[in-house]
Amino acid sequence: MKIKIQMIAILMALLFSGKISAQSNIYSDEEECNNRSGIEYGVTAGFYIPGNGTAGFYSGKPGNENNAEYIMKNKYWYEDIYRLTGAYDTVFIREYPGRMRYNPTFNFGLFVKYDINCRKGFYLQFHYAKLTAKDIITFEVDPPIDFLAEPDIRLYPVIGTEERNMVDLGFTYALGNNPASRLVLGGGISMNNTLVKESVLRIEDKPFNMVNIYSGGQSFIPGAALQSYEIRQGGIGFGIFGTVSGRFEFSPAIAVEPGVAVYYKQINLESYSGFYPQFNFFVKLCFRDLVSFQ
Repeated sequence: MKIKIQMIAILMALLFSGKISAQSNIYSDEEECNNRSGIEYGVTAGFYIPGNGTAGFYSGKPGNENNAEYIMKNKYWYEDIYRLTGAYDTVFIREYPGRMRYNPTFNFGLFVKYDINCRKGFYLQFHYAKLTAKDIITFEVDPPIDFLAEPDIRLYPVIGTEERNMVDLGFTYALGNNPASRLVLGGGISMNNTLVKESVLRIEDKPFNMVNIYSGGQSFIPGAALQSYEIRQGGIGFGIFGTVSGRFEFSPAIAVEPGVAVYYKQINLESYSGFYPQFNFFVKLCFRDLVSFQ
């Protein structure tokens, strides 16, 4: 009885391995490969690591479009800061951030792809990320009369928030004949539209907007009917990218592609515009032939 069970198990294993072996080389057949032409679409999500070259835009340093001196030079904001810090004499900025950094964030998007065959394809992808850059500005409150006393040093956060809408036009090439798992290489051109949403200095949990929203050199006056404007900071930038991913087809209609994309692109922020590397660790969920209009 034991021998019969063992023989059946061996035969099933051989049959199963033969089936897998046949399936693993399905794309070695040119006709089968060409039959994979068609439209593919899906969603993408990733862990986005931006380059820090443009984060200094939010540092509040003198000479920046948005700077902390703009806050400190306003009589009414200075009085607020004086009160919030519990000062008795003066409050002044002692040190600015050495190097601002963005926090890594998640991004989400949609894509559509045309497969020429089982190996080659072109795709258009739209994805979005919201980024935050944080650091601290060092303040000194009430310089001591006694020069031997320790100065009263306060650390207050300076924060910048921006949105990036990104569009990628890319080409992919898949290596291997096994639809269950293949290596995919890609590359292309990328466009991004960056929009500044916030640039603030936060003193004792009260935010002070470093963006000058008043026209004609006017400054904030409590209760005054000042004309304010919605200021748009940021702009459009371009770049290139390359991708490496693995493709796992669960069926002819569904596949998953985890991978990494490396970008070298321009981020358009005043005085900090330049080309910087960016990284995106992504997962794509791919569909095809799920909807029929026939």
